[in-house]
Amino acid sequence: MTPADLQQLLIEHALGIPGITGAGKRDDDSPYGLTVTLEGGGQVWWTITGASGSAPTITTGDGAESVDVPDLTGSSVPVDLVEQALVASAIAAGGIVRVDRYSTRPDPPAVRYGATLECRDGWKLFLSCYGTARPGHTRPEQPYQPLSHI
Repeated sequence: MTPADLQQLLIEHALGIPGITGAGKRDDDSPYGLTVTLEGGGQVWWTITGASGSAPTITTGDGAESVDVPDLTGSSVPVDLVEQALVASAIAAGGIVRVDRYSTRPDPPAVRYGATLECRDGWKLFLSCYGTARPGHTRPEQPYQPLSHI
């Protein structure tokens, strides 16, 4: 699964997640960017990057353990739940063998929200939160340091 494949998959499946009202390509120079719009009007911006051949190619097994799709309805949604919802959608589509969600680490990396997705075909994909905006805003309020709730 390439970064473009993951981007398209998330755009197609995001509207099935309770609380997401829109998902599409970001309108900037990021070729694999994703904007997720929530029911309350907040937005979360993501970038998707990857490298082929960096994950072990696996031809057997069930893949990554499933992740529950959270309900994102409400006026204040934690960004880690948006991360969880996107990861759950990717796993449900198949082809993902291992996931490392950044928000669940005891000491998250510089990108606090996102995930590394290792794919059955050898691709390793990185889903990274670029920023968030509260309802009514069109630009990230804190680029590279997303708010904990939007």
